[in-house]
Amino acid sequence: MKKYILTAILAAFCLTCSAQPNAKFLELDNYLKELGIFSFYSQCNYGEGIRHEVSATLSVDNLISSTTASNDELRKAVEELQFKRNRPHLMALDSIRRAFSVLSSQASESYLYEFHKGDRDTIEYSIAFAKENNDSIQTDKHRNAMAFRNVREVGRLTFRKSILDKNFVGTIGMGRYSHWHYEDNPLSWKELKPFDGEAFQQVIKPLFKRALKTKGVKSYPIYWRHDEGYNDDTEGDIMTKAKWVVEDSEENKPFGLTTGTHYVFPKEQEALALEVLHDLDSIAFAYVNAHPEQLYSYHKYTKYYTGSWATLLEGAVYRRYKEQVYELHSFLDDDGFHIVSITTIGNMWMPKDWKRLKSWTNGKRVYLHTKQ
Repeated sequence: MKKYILTAILAAFCLTCSAQPNAKFLELDNYLKELGIFSFYSQCNYGEGIRHEVSATLSVDNLISSTTASNDELRKAVEELQFKRNRPHLMALDSIRRAFSVLSSQASESYLYEFHKGDRDTIEYSIAFAKENNDSIQTDKHRNAMAFRNVREVGRLTFRKSILDKNFVGTIGMGRYSHWHYEDNPLSWKELKPFDGEAFQQVIKPLFKRALKTKGVKSYPIYWRHDEGYNDDTEGDIMTKAKWVVEDSEENKPFGLTTGTHYVFPKEQEALALEVLHDLDSIAFAYVNAHPEQLYSYHKYTKYYTGSWATLLEGAVYRRYKEQVYELHSFLDDDGFHIVSITTIGNMWMPKDWKRLKSWTNGKRVYLHTKQ
């Protein structure tokens, strides 16, 4: 376990040395982190090189409810709280715009759209740097935004401000900053292989084995299967359908088998749940960097999020029928902290009541507890 965490640190150092993104972008990425702005890191190997991305969410609001507006003391208190919360986001927005203004003169291509009218603002700012000895950047304009393809590095800012609701006085602004760049993969396309989910599960197995010795920590089997010809339209019990094959492929048959393990940490074991999540993150990061021949999508998560699945790792990004696709997810629910480790052959169908099931086969349920 310690070996993989140490490898993660070394891998991160090597990536920093070899990737060499634009220094101005790195400076901006680090500044957003210092401001405490929520940022997100992902790393993917799709076969075009190893892509690294940093993104951050910006949120600026100046809203007072119609009830609060008539109370001067309460209104002042709310405005002070909003100012404190908005300040780092406003500083981030200003810094991003100034950095992009400088980078636009150095970039291969840049695009800027701004619209301001009353309390409404729209900003779309994109900057692209071409690959070495390659000036054939492809562009795709959708409404007021510009997307770039066949590039080495891209920075983008999207921000919109508007009136939220007739019951409020003021405005709300939401935005997103993203910066991604490609690191060359020394392996050729022919050398790339599907993600080895079985090997990765062997690496993380000791981590869960130790966690399960703690009181209240449980593990449950996952078995979701639908055969060719089964139709769930009348059942209406499927929460998610994911297709892992090309739409027009002759092999695209509605068959799927998902197997794996569901781990549950009760609320009182929050410290352990976070420790396991952090270790999983370190192990996953180390594993993908030790295997540049495997197709994967890694996302850095250091906390559990309520009501939505966080995908820590997704293997075999370019999937073909009957390939084993591995996925590692985490999320927070009313009953505790959850981690799901699954492998899918074909298309994945997730039953709505999957947490209570031992198995689901063509709509037939076998519950974990017979009383249900």
